[in-house]
Amino acid sequence: MGASQSEHAAKPEKADLVQKIKARLAAVDPNKARALGGVFLFNIIKGTSVYSWTLDLNQVKVYEGEPDEDPDSTFTLTEHYFKQLVTGREDARVIIQAGRCSVTGDIMRAMQLEPYIKLE
Repeated sequence: MGASQSEHAAKPEKADLVQKIKARLAAVDPNKARALGGVFLFNIIKGTSVYSWTLDLNQVKVYEGEPDEDPDSTFTLTEHYFKQLVTGREDARVIIQAGRCSVTGDIMRAMQLEPYIKLE
């Protein structure tokens, strides 16, 4: 029969996590998301490749790739720390302060993203 589905569930891939974040965003109050606003670019590094996706709270949407305009904040981190961040295994402030994630742009607004990117 081949590998079981549970093997894949134990190690979620970046794209799967982004799909879960998209579903999470669909479940939040869109007015609250727009009130925070902003466009946030996530650059996730795995080996020599970079996977980029965007959280646009102005439009209340998530999509793969970079935004057309300059983002308000850009996060650059490895796939490992991205998974730690969105699964809540490690606090965003700890990851950033330890230098495991580079954040440029509006850091204060970026620190308010937890309700939109943290998966429970």
